[in-house]
Amino acid sequence: MTSSMIGIIPAAGSGIRARPYTYEQHKGMFSIDGRSNLLRVLDTMQHDLGIQEIVIILGYMGDSIREHFGDGSDRGLRIHYVENHNLDKGWAWSVLLAKPFLANRHACVMLSDEFYLKANFADLTSFPYDKYSAVCCVKEAENPEEIKRNFSVERNEDRIVRLVENPVSLPNNLLGVASFIVSPEMFKILENEYQKGRQLIEFINFIDELIRDGHQVASFDLSGHYINLNDVASLEAAQDLAIQMRLQEDE
Repeated sequence: MTSSMIGIIPAAGSGIRARPYTYEQHKGMFSIDGRSNLLRVLDTMQHDLGIQEIVIILGYMGDSIREHFGDGSDRGLRIHYVENHNLDKGWAWSVLLAKPFLANRHACVMLSDEFYLKANFADLTSFPYDKYSAVCCVKEAENPEEIKRNFSVERNEDRIVRLVENPVSLPNNLLGVASFIVSPEMFKILENEYQKGRQLIEFINFIDELIRDGHQVASFDLSGHYINLNDVASLEAAQDLAIQMRLQEDE
């Protein structure tokens, strides 16, 4: 299976809340049951979504990522690297930095610090994503606090009508996760917003702005397990879950 999409992995953040682990290692390179989460994201893009070309946006400890994965040829991938020297512009800027590689293709955006296990990403290949400006992955939250740490999603059937990052009140139990498919058109709009002089654009807020401007954004329901690797406790929880699931499979 080969996809016409390109992959984008923003991995520029310093992982302050995950210290002391991140003093000596990038958060995405932390081993979870023997595999770094960044490798897990690469594998999802390559094997579940059929993506062969991926752009990784680097910042903190970026050299360690570049040295580890190289150009990706040993994995059957083409990996490009772009340095983000303007982290204060929001992580939408990291996404936009991949635009020179887009070649008018849709892009799958996944963060290096979101952990998925047994997720149904492969089903996205048959989803009609080309009919929308963007597709946002969602899942039912077991704990409402998860939503407050991520973003809430309001939808009418499959179409999203509102996204709210770090919400105070919750409209439902839908947890928004930062895995998206975005259209080439979205990159042009995002670039134009920065050219207008906006200094800070958070990606979730930008997608919500698209919705309010009349763009069609769909939701895709993810199965499986999800952990946002945003602190020491979440890193340890992902490690425990991955080991537990592997041991259950070995029984």
